[in-house]
Amino acid sequence: MDSVIARDASKVYRERFVFMAALLIPAVFLMGWRVLAVTAECLALGILADWICCKIRRIEYDINDTSVPFWSMALVMLMPASIPYVYSGLGVIICVVIGKHIFGGRENVIFSPPAIAAAFLIICYPAEMLYYPKNGQIMPFLMDDFTGLLSRSLDNTLKIGNVPAYSVLDILMGNVPGAIGAASILVIAVCGICMLLRHSTSFCATVSCLGTVSLLAFFYPRIDVSGLESIFYELTSGFMLFGIVFLGAEPYITPKRRGARVIYGIALGYTVMMFRYFGQTEGCFVFALLIVNAMSNGFDTIVDNLSYWKKTYISSYEQNKNAAQRGNIKLTDTQEIQLPEKYRYNTPPIDGKVKKHRRKRSKGGDE
Repeated sequence: MDSVIARDASKVYRERFVFMAALLIPAVFLMGWRVLAVTAECLALGILADWICCKIRRIEYDINDTSVPFWSMALVMLMPASIPYVYSGLGVIICVVIGKHIFGGRENVIFSPPAIAAAFLIICYPAEMLYYPKNGQIMPFLMDDFTGLLSRSLDNTLKIGNVPAYSVLDILMGNVPGAIGAASILVIAVCGICMLLRHSTSFCATVSCLGTVSLLAFFYPRIDVSGLESIFYELTSGFMLFGIVFLGAEPYITPKRRGARVIYGIALGYTVMMFRYFGQTEGCFVFALLIVNAMSNGFDTIVDNLSYWKKTYISSYEQNKNAAQRGNIKLTDTQEIQLPEKYRYNTPPIDGKVKKHRRKRSKGGDE
């Protein structure tokens, strides 16, 4: 298993929260102080909603639970800086109430809470979630809504089959229309590397997902560019890189076994690319993540069954064959067949002996 499993989940979420907070620095510089206002609102409402739900469920509120602040800020990073406060507040309440408490608490979470809230907002309010202000525009800081010009993201440009007009440097530095935390590609990449070194995220799930997306983008580009350019545009558009780094490998949601995490990452990368090839909406990473989250436990079961099958059948067969070739065991025609405990239902024992049955002689003659 990845070493992230052995660590305390609260410490892991605390480190992930700190790394994610670094994305606020370029966001404030490029989008203005409204970013901090939306972040403060979501953090306060998320913690308040968590406390109220704990009181309603009559359970003790854990002040050291850092998962709720992490999920609240992750939702902020998926929203545009121009989003009205009422929608951001609604989203964070859905994130905490439905994403966490409906399923019984943080240790029973099945779906990524920020992905649930972001998917809801994209479906119900696409104009507020998928249109982004151009960098450099002055946005109101307090309760006034943004009334300036809005534009579409790189994800929409790729979806309609056009090559983005922005330079590579502008894309890496986040000088393009996009969500608060998903646009600063260079900062996300640095945070992802630091999280891997700190064991704050799963190496297997992250690398396998990145590899799957890169392979599909290289061999099947959506626009008329080279394979390497296609990889760059796919990873830097929409929620892709931010989602893989911060949402794709959470401690409570991803599988427990290393092999299962590899399968999980491959499934996530494949699903999000299928959404991009054949889907009709932007921000499809959150929808792909919800689908793969539902199969997370199934991946653990697959790996457990494969491990049991290998240990019971392949390994035992090879050991017995090698021992027989060395002469350590002697095989006979009546050797007892040993079935694994898993398949011993009501099978009668085999004694390994050949019994001879003789017919009784009649009183007056031969057998």
